[in-house]
Amino acid sequence: MKRSSLLTASAAVGILFPIICKGMSTLQVSHFSVNSPLLPISFDGLKIVHLSDLHNNVFGKDNSHLITLITGENPDLIVMTGDMISHSAPNTEQFLTLVREICKLCPVYYVNGNHELSDIAKDEFERVANKLAEYGAVCLDNTSAKIYRNDEYIRICGLCYTAEYYRGVRQYKRGWKAFMLTDMIDYIGIKQPDEYTVLLAHNPLDFEVHAEWGADLSFGGHIHGGFIRLPIVKGLVSPERKLFPKFKEGVYHINNSSLIVSRGLGNIRINNPPEVVSVTLRKI
Repeated sequence: MKRSSLLTASAAVGILFPIICKGMSTLQVSHFSVNSPLLPISFDGLKIVHLSDLHNNVFGKDNSHLITLITGENPDLIVMTGDMISHSAPNTEQFLTLVREICKLCPVYYVNGNHELSDIAKDEFERVANKLAEYGAVCLDNTSAKIYRNDEYIRICGLCYTAEYYRGVRQYKRGWKAFMLTDMIDYIGIKQPDEYTVLLAHNPLDFEVHAEWGADLSFGGHIHGGFIRLPIVKGLVSPERKLFPKFKEGVYHINNSSLIVSRGLGNIRINNPPEVVSVTLRKI
């Protein structure tokens, strides 16, 4: 009986192993369109490529496959929403090469995630940040910038909060704090009602707060697509150790606010290909 069970388990692993490997290595591009009457006419057709949760994973030598894929999208803007590096993969040089190359394509903006803030030594964090700035990538941690086309502009903001707002993250597993609108305002101020505003925020589980604050379009990652994706229900679990997370991949809407969630680019995924997101903004 035991031998039969062992043979069955071995067969199951043999069947699943190719699926697991494919899910961990095959890049996928997801295309979305986000429509808004508030978008300035000059930005109609703006294409944004969204990267998240690379965790120092590598696609081809020096990320050549990933760079080729991004280049093929012909983006006007590239955004990164955190956890691009992590403690489990301390070599940051290939990530820096990636950023150096994509900064040649178009403007690049980013925010840091919980891994950058919690897992990287201070001197290494500062070295990487300085290199990113040298290449032209703009850090938006709790600040904002205007992006101009003709005489019109949109504002892009970045939210980067402390680990206590990430439920289940290391020392805050029991001291987690809910993120509220008052916290959002403390971090990045009051949203101006007459500005179309794009928000970069690593954790999409706060989307209700982002929408209440007034973000027109938010980008997030963190959930890794639920790690294991099942038919119909899709993502199974979030880093917060919660089953069936509410915001895990694709596009979501609350009133006039939209959210784009990337499944990310890191390892540890089943039936969940690493994802580059390409979003086109449309004026309606």
